[in-house]
Amino acid sequence: MDWETYEEITKNIYETLGREKSVKIVGHGRECKVKGKSGVKHQIDVLISHSDGIHDYLTAIECKYWNKNIDKDIIMKVEQIVKDCNFNKGIIVTKNGFTPDGEKYAEFVNIGLVILREPTEEDMKGRTKKFIIIAHNHVAHITKFENKTVEVFKEISGLIQLDRYSYLFNDGEKRTMQDYFSDFQTKLLKENALEEITEEINFDYPVLLQDIYGNNMAKVIGIKFSGKVDVTTSRTEVVDENKIWLMMKSIFEDKTFAVYENGEIRDIS
Repeated sequence: MDWETYEEITKNIYETLGREKSVKIVGHGRECKVKGKSGVKHQIDVLISHSDGIHDYLTAIECKYWNKNIDKDIIMKVEQIVKDCNFNKGIIVTKNGFTPDGEKYAEFVNIGLVILREPTEEDMKGRTKKFIIIAHNHVAHITKFENKTVEVFKEISGLIQLDRYSYLFNDGEKRTMQDYFSDFQTKLLKENALEEITEEINFDYPVLLQDIYGNNMAKVIGIKFSGKVDVTTSRTEVVDENKIWLMMKSIFEDKTFAVYENGEIRDIS
């Protein structure tokens, strides 16, 4: 991360946090310059506004991507810019922290102090979430199947492919073996039949059992099923992969926010 990225991130965070309060980004970066009462132009890292419905309030945010603590001299400089531009408030955001004198003076002149930094191992403790998902899977298992035939024209050999065989009724209606299997499996699941049950379907008259080519295999007067529901249990552990990217602490307001990799911001004060 460089200072320009740090400024952009700061802008995005304040924009996100202030969305519900109608906070707007007025400007940011090198092109954001405001002329003060002195006639001097000041470059503002991030300038935001919010409204109470009657008045608009401007806040200047100064970003310091420094490896050292911010002292009172920087606080005083920001204070003077706020006064010269007639802003309502000033905030300093830095990654390292502030000197004791700097904090004391900032509190006196109402300059907000914010530490925005990368998380430490201590920050991460207790933040990772693990979910245990226990699933009970109910599967309808048909144990026996029988075509009650009165005449066989051709034996069905090998593994039966249910969608390749159909029952042809006198009125021309066709239903596949798969249709009847599916109906019975639905019944098993609906009744949660943990013990084997049997069902017979008897036709009013013999119907033709045909293959997909229209060949007659047999005359059938009914179908007999047996089956039950098998239950398997699975246990899955899922770790929340939404990791903390940055920590943000507002010193005087005693607020701490976690900024996550997916852009979510949570108040963890």
